[in-house]
Amino acid sequence: MNELLFTIFLGLSILSTGVVAGTVFAYGNSVMPGLKHADDRTFVLSIRHLTSSVANPMFLMFSNGALVTQIGFVILAIILQKSNAVILGSVALVFYVATLLITFLGNLPLNKAIINADIPTNDSKWNELRVQFESRWTFWNHARTITCIISVSLIILALLIN
Repeated sequence: MNELLFTIFLGLSILSTGVVAGTVFAYGNSVMPGLKHADDRTFVLSIRHLTSSVANPMFLMFSNGALVTQIGFVILAIILQKSNAVILGSVALVFYVATLLITFLGNLPLNKAIINADIPTNDSKWNELRVQFESRWTFWNHARTITCIISVSLIILALLIN
């Protein structure tokens, strides 16, 4: 029974972490580059709409599910005494926790700031909001993309050598 649960948690860890990695990768490689060419007002309004729509039940299920399934995977690897899976799963979990920390300490405060900012009344204020957000948010998004891709890669490696 534990072997079956181990396999299920391994598969769900790959799926859920992969979805999160794909989402942050897509933002960094399609959404933000696409908005780079928009005027300041369009950029700010688009970001306000996009970032407020991400915290939906489906994405939160995958984001939180990745954490829960990775923890379950590591616990089952310990129970089953699968040392390679314990090591790879533990390191993957550290990288996923780093992804969440980057999100909560880097991206989300910037999201909240731009969402809660007053609607500007002139062009320079639109630009000011954009400048306060764009490069810092992009930096943190690239960082979490890397940590999340490393996390899912390590879990896939655990599958391959298991």
